[in-house]
Amino acid sequence: MGTRVFGLQQRTKNGKSALVVVTAALTVLLFISSCVNGFVIAPNPPRGLPRIIPWGGDRSAASAIFLHSSRSSDGNSWEDTQVVWPEEEEELELVANVTILEQGPHHMVVAKPPGVVCHHGGRVGSRSRKKKNMEQDDEEAEEIPMLQRVRDALGGKRHVNLVHRLDRGASGCLLFTFADDPTTTTTNNTTMSDDPPFESTDHAKNNNNNNNKEEEEEEVDNDKKEKGATAALIEAMSLSTATKTYVALVRGEGVLRGENLTARGWFAVDRPIKDERGVERNSTTYFNFLAGQDNGGLLNLNATKARASLVLARPQTGRWHQVRRHLNGLSHPILGDTTHGSSQTNREWKETRNMPGERTCLHLAHLFLPPNNTTQPFCPNGINIQCAIPNDMIEMMRLELPDIWSQAERLLSEQGISLTPPPTSTFQVLPVFREKKGANLPAVVQEDETRILTQGEHFVVVEKPPSVVCHFSKWTNKQQTTGSVEPTAMLQRVRDATGRSVNLVHRLDRGASGCLLLAFCDRMNNNRESESVGAAATSALMAAMKRPEAIKTYVAIVVGGNGTTNENEDLTKRGWFTVNETVMDSHGRPKQAVTDIRFLAGTTSQDATTTDVKAALVLARPHTGRWHQIRQHLSSSACGYHPIMGDTSHGLARTNREWKEMRGLPKERTCLHLARLQLPPTIPFMPNGLDESCPLPADMMSILQNHLPGVFERAMTVLEEEGVQLL
Repeated sequence: MGTRVFGLQQRTKNGKSALVVVTAALTVLLFISSCVNGFVIAPNPPRGLPRIIPWGGDRSAASAIFLHSSRSSDGNSWEDTQVVWPEEEEELELVANVTILEQGPHHMVVAKPPGVVCHHGGRVGSRSRKKKNMEQDDEEAEEIPMLQRVRDALGGKRHVNLVHRLDRGASGCLLFTFADDPTTTTTNNTTMSDDPPFESTDHAKNNNNNNNKEEEEEEVDNDKKEKGATAALIEAMSLSTATKTYVALVRGEGVLRGENLTARGWFAVDRPIKDERGVERNSTTYFNFLAGQDNGGLLNLNATKARASLVLARPQTGRWHQVRRHLNGLSHPILGDTTHGSSQTNREWKETRNMPGERTCLHLAHLFLPPNNTTQPFCPNGINIQCAIPNDMIEMMRLELPDIWSQAERLLSEQGISLTPPPTSTFQVLPVFREKKGANLPAVVQEDETRILTQGEHFVVVEKPPSVVCHFSKWTNKQQTTGSVEPTAMLQRVRDATGRSVNLVHRLDRGASGCLLLAFCDRMNNNRESESVGAAATSALMAAMKRPEAIKTYVAIVVGGNGTTNENEDLTKRGWFTVNETVMDSHGRPKQAVTDIRFLAGTTSQDATTTDVKAALVLARPHTGRWHQIRQHLSSSACGYHPIMGDTSHGLARTNREWKEMRGLPKERTCLHLARLQLPPTIPFMPNGLDESCPLPADMMSILQNHLPGVFERAMTVLEEEGVQLL
């Protein structure tokens, strides 16, 4: 049943709309009397009284949130009804809430709900989830990861970093640090508690000694080696004194090969497991099987009770899916675990026992980081926070596992875990607003005309602008945002411009620009032979791109330095030099790669923003065609750690934000431009070979002329010698 309160739809399970109206009226009086001094949050107030939660974000989006608390039907949990006032109700909609369990000057701990990813990356969700996303209609709301939810809940004014991660289906305490904290200055490696590999990272530096950790989006200041908040808390999470206590519901009654595991208390499992790259790592997890329930006994042929156990887990190492894999090794996989669990059991729980579809019954209930020298500058008192077990797991125990539910509160309390929020706890609930679907959506998207650089009988070379994908795929959908329209892909643009079907011979990243070669593959006059000729042309031109005589000259603007190494070597004086180092492919496997690099000119100066600008202009010629090869090589030590400006995968997150917010760097721009493409003759499809140039785009020229004084002038002679077209 629903009732309209203060212009928003309110839903109540008991249908007592009058109570909601009366409560809202009382809330208004309390708000008027308390708006000057802020609000105190009471997690468990007397029945019928409202909890008042302050809005800590941008007041232009909302004024306050009010939660009315009442006991649930079973009398064991609290239910809340929200009243939210957005000032622009017609354009904004409430899409999520963020519960902040603890917040300090440098960190915050939030409660992650199940079914939400921590960040967007290459591995976000199960196959069924991906299939669902591919089949969803345009009206379904996009998924908002926890990283973005927290940023939006803080009014978009603070940037945050993940210190650790939880799987999509897991829930519990999630620790963040403020990325815009001025003390955060170093590369940070995100610890892996029981979660998938972190592929969506913004900096890939100094990862050789941390194989069980992945990098977080922070940069290295080569002049400062002290740890920032993110690096310090990541290190604190990996110390033996840190305790992460998970609560899990698993299949099986707690008996393994005739031994009752519930009688063992805490015991260790130190079986090595393979990480996401297939490398075997030592790993240790302590388990405590608190209670189990069998299916009613072997003599009961009509037994319908579920076989499950309530388990606590404390991982001592941070390996990939460590808790989940160790429990599976004990023949007690976590309910809902689609990777290491039992498919038949998961289906039974989802179809007949009301377990949510994207749920893995693993909950980080208690996070404890004691105060020490590592945390002292940022968390002097350490971190000791609990996150109450969510309602879905409570309902599963109450309805399906009565033998466990009858003793769960006592057993968890003995281990220091609260089934419900502790009476003394305080927390905030902040809203996440997004523009409504279709709000401010342009009726017609104006796109520049496709520029054809050269065209032959079997091929065409066009200029690819930045922020446009070469073709649509499952990787491009995540770049779309509410209220925006994805630009037409280059494949379709060239088809429209030439009136013929084309195949891509190579690709450029979304943020890159420059020469793009395509082969014609259309069928002429319904002639099947012409179609086979098109396929042959595509294959031949792709082979030509791999020949040693093929030269691909890229121009890049790099940041992080002015063209000098940590040893103060001036790379601009080296001329062309070769980088022969392995890079990671898109699946995380090492591949050998070779790139010729030439630093043309660099600068260290201050522009109109009064901020130090360190950047350089670089030429690059790859000899192999690995994934993000140039980007990975430039960000490596072989090139003095000079990632490309705007590179969100291997670059400097804070520096990229500064360039976008203060100097107008386009949002999806990676300053990498394929300026010249030279291919050997390929008979009969390209008998004269190819030598085509694409002038530097206006955005890169603007950066060089307005923010990097003297760089373009000093590099002009070499650019002309290398055949780079300037205008």
